[in-house]
Amino acid sequence: MEAFNRKKLYLFIVLTFFVSTTLEDNEDGGTQDNWTDHDENALIEKDGETCVLGKRKTKKAYKTNTPRGLTRNLNMAKMRPGEKLKVDFNMNGQPIGDHRATLANYCGALVKDPLNAPLYEVEQFSQIPQENKDKMWQLVLDKFDIGLDDDQEEEERKKKYMQRRKFIMESLNKKYRNFRARLKSDYYDTEETDEDRLKEENMPNFVDKKDWEWLVKYFGSEEFQKKSQRNIKNRSCLDAGHTAGSKSFAQKAEDMYKRDKVMPGLLDVYEETHLTSDKLPVTQMASDALNEMKRLLEQRKAGEISLTDEEIYAKIKPKGKRNSRDRHTGVSPSITSLFGGFSECEKLRKEADKAMNEAAEAKKEAISANEQNKILTKKLKDVEREIKLQDIFWRSS
Repeated sequence: MEAFNRKKLYLFIVLTFFVSTTLEDNEDGGTQDNWTDHDENALIEKDGETCVLGKRKTKKAYKTNTPRGLTRNLNMAKMRPGEKLKVDFNMNGQPIGDHRATLANYCGALVKDPLNAPLYEVEQFSQIPQENKDKMWQLVLDKFDIGLDDDQEEEERKKKYMQRRKFIMESLNKKYRNFRARLKSDYYDTEETDEDRLKEENMPNFVDKKDWEWLVKYFGSEEFQKKSQRNIKNRSCLDAGHTAGSKSFAQKAEDMYKRDKVMPGLLDVYEETHLTSDKLPVTQMASDALNEMKRLLEQRKAGEISLTDEEIYAKIKPKGKRNSRDRHTGVSPSITSLFGGFSECEKLRKEADKAMNEAAEAKKEAISANEQNKILTKKLKDVEREIKLQDIFWRSS
């Protein structure tokens, strides 16, 4: 029993010494061993500050030299043979609903496979062989129900088929461009010389060596550099930024409709997507555009101007913005991709106004004709009455 007590006393002394030593180290501000095992060079001090936990420093953020990997679409891989995801489309042929993002991600995965969309000696999506495009279209049909069989009439099915295929091809085109742009920004622009870019440790591990060698040569060509500078200039003319994120304006409008029970107009969607959660403009340019929009709407309400929503948007959009951005059924977030281009939407509006005006004129003409008919009928009755009176007079005489 005495030996057991001695052991307990010994353990107590050892633990007391260990605890006191640890506390002294902490009071002295700690040592380098208190840092986590991350590489010091990876430390980023945000706003010149370092995170402090008690008396011990911890790293706040770490940058990485490893770019984000490819989207793997694991949920798609778990689908059973023959199973399809239902994708809904709005009246402009744009996907909305729960699986719209899955469809977009799947299109992105397709063009990253060189067996579908080759990189070698291909400068743009239009140069990809037609059989490859047909293959990707069929792969989309194998995984998604895009409503091609919803209509019974052959003409409607054919029209919907062409509309859906056009959208999918545009989506594949955009994803293909984005993939190549990402290769350039993450792997080409990060190195100074082609020699460094072609080193195995600097090459993207998901791109074939032969493909990468050709891309390095193409990215450095004079033709591509001119195109790149032109695109940089064009991007400086883009809109004032928006808060829609990766969500399409088609889906944003659908969400607004479900929330408000009223289909939003072009200017409603513009305002919704250019305000933060605190109802503040996302940028100064957006603030100027929204103020101008409100001013024009007030003038229209007062009867001072008769501009349509599309004409007002054309006035408030940033000067120098390329018209190609205002496409009819674009796949990227774009106000006019939802409501159609100015010419398309304005054409429908003018046709509706013309039909209403023609109906009003026809109604006026009908009323006028009816009045004329009443006058003529009265005159005819007066003439008949006069004839009868004369006939009676002659007979009586």
